[in-house]
This record gives sequence, C-alpha cells and structure tokens, in this order.
Amino acid sequence: MSLKQMKQTMTAMIDCHDALYTLAIEKRDAVKVGDAQTVGEISSKETPLVERLQKLETARTSIIQIDLGTDAGESITFSDWEKVMVPEQEREAWQKIYLELANSVYRLKQANKLNQELLRDSLLWVKLNMNLLKPQNQNLHNYRNPRDGQAPSSVYSGRIDSRT
Repeated sequence: MSLKQMKQTMTAMIDCHDALYTLAIEKRDAVKVGDAQTVGEISSKETPLVERLQKLETARTSIIQIDLGTDAGESITFSDWEKVMVPEQEREAWQKIYLELANSVYRLKQANKLNQELLRDSLLWVKLNMNLLKPQNQNLHNYRNPRDGQAPSSVYSGRIDSRT
C-alpha cells in the first residue's frame, strides 16, 4: 500500500513542480516586458501550488518514516527507503520517477534563479533612472572664492611690527 501512496505522492510532486515551472516561464516573459500586474497575478497563482507542494513533501516524509519506523528528526533519503521497500524488479521504474522529480526540481530552480536576476536587474534599472531624474544638490558654479569658509582677516594681524 505504501508503494502506491509514494508513487502517487511523487507523481503529484512532479506535476506541481511542472505547474510552477510553467508559471515561472510566464513570469519571466512578464518581467521582460515590464508587466508588473501580470507578475503579481502569477505570484498569487503560485501560492496554492507551493502550499500543496509543502503538504506533499510532508506526506512523502511521513510515508518514509512509517515504512522505515524512524523518528521525525532522523534524515532518511529516498535511496534508503527504496532499498528497503521497493522490490528489485521495480527499482528501475522507481529510479525513473526519482530522476523525473529531481529534473523538475532542477528546472524550476534554474527558472526561479533567472527570474530573480531579471527582477534585480529591473530594480537596478529603475533606481538608476530615478537617480538620473532626481535634481542634484551640487554647486553648478565653476569658480568659487578660495577664502570661503575662512575667518575674515582683520586690519591687525596680531603680530608686532618691530621696524618702527
């Protein structure tokens, strides 16, 4: 029974990652054209998928913990579970599922990294343009009095003239 549950969970995780990847591609295109409203809409579509993915991951780890009889604090990998639970003749099929999940996670990670860089570059571009449009508080005069900021000179310098 747990093999069937694990397969369903992993397949659902792959589907969820693929849906997030599709949204990441849409977001990339929206960022490229500067459509902030579409980026916001896509982000709101991502939220339920991320929540679902978190639930699926919790389900996956609980299946592994139940099957192997481990505590929640122990770190058990898919390979450890596979060695114990999957019959030898089915391991190749399970490896395909595992690699498909790993590839979907990797594609999504790369797409999100690219989107993050595009957003950062867009913000830098906006900041640069805002700074160019902002008035500068520098003096526009080419010449200034070299004695500005010095105490005014008095008639008496404070020295005694001994020539008289």
